[in-house]
Amino acid sequence: MVVLNPNNWHWVDKNTLPWSKDYLNNKLTNLSTVSSDGKSRIELTQVSSITGDSNVSQRKGKPICYFDLRLSMNVKVTKLDTDEDNEDDDGTLADGKLEIPEFMHDESDFPIVSQGFDAFDGMVRSEFVPKVLETLLNYQDDLIKGHSKDLQV
Repeated sequence: MVVLNPNNWHWVDKNTLPWSKDYLNNKLTNLSTVSSDGKSRIELTQVSSITGDSNVSQRKGKPICYFDLRLSMNVKVTKLDTDEDNEDDDGTLADGKLEIPEFMHDESDFPIVSQGFDAFDGMVRSEFVPKVLETLLNYQDDLIKGHSKDLQV
């Protein structure tokens, strides 16, 4: 089949939501840090939900991406000095969620809602959320790099 798209002038779209789900699961799951006091570990145990839209397009020969995703992640805070004599103690201090209601292509400052961390909420927000943000802010560049070659028609 011959596609007439001289000089890549017309829109060419690619749905990248499946790739995005794999990418975010691989980059975020098991992301962890040790607290500044050295007493606990904060770990993202699961990306429980990724919904929304993610696309890479080409217009006039230039690749662009646009995405609007909702992310939900399970995070666990565990103590590092677990009592080895107590086999029932898995060291869990808090099990919570991080929610990003709108992770969008044109925003780098988006709200992150934390739930279930109780006394550890401040620590999760100040010491772990920046690591999550750092990972998420690489997504757009990686999305374009991974898919812009597929759009040449």
